[in-house]
Amino acid sequence: MMKSSFSIGKIDDINLRKYNIKLPDYKSKIKLILENILSLSELKLSKIFNVDINKIRFDIAFCNDETIQNINRDYRGKNRPTDVITFSLFADDNDAIIYRKTADLGQIIVSVETADKQKEENNNTLEKEILTLITHGVLHLLGFDHQTKKEYDFVVEVQNKVLKNYEQISI
Repeated sequence: MMKSSFSIGKIDDINLRKYNIKLPDYKSKIKLILENILSLSELKLSKIFNVDINKIRFDIAFCNDETIQNINRDYRGKNRPTDVITFSLFADDNDAIIYRKTADLGQIIVSVETADKQKEENNNTLEKEILTLITHGVLHLLGFDHQTKKEYDFVVEVQNKVLKNYEQISI
């Protein structure tokens, strides 16, 4: 199985303690999710499986709504907060750099404030909402987008399958 690594941190003054977010706890949970993602047959469609690599890496950053709104405005032309933004270095670049058989996939940025606001409408805890957003972000980094309804349905189906498997093994 392909190996993976990631860094996790914050990029602004978001108070993670206020939301009871402990980065070491999230790191272990995300590792389980990654193992699950990388074992799925659906992911064989990803460009990542068509190159000679044995490891992927990426970054996860938590932030507040102000920071993600600025990023959303500057890079996507949408002047409002959003829940998650991904910057794909590998899937969106035909000249992606692979070093020592490791592909750097990019970065996932999660607004903790937006996740906290939308957790109830999705009937989630904050932890599950954040893990859902990170799972969604990883799928984007692997090259799965949702410009069409069919693509969206595929991404959400895979995302839900990963989270269901995670919930079963993390009990």
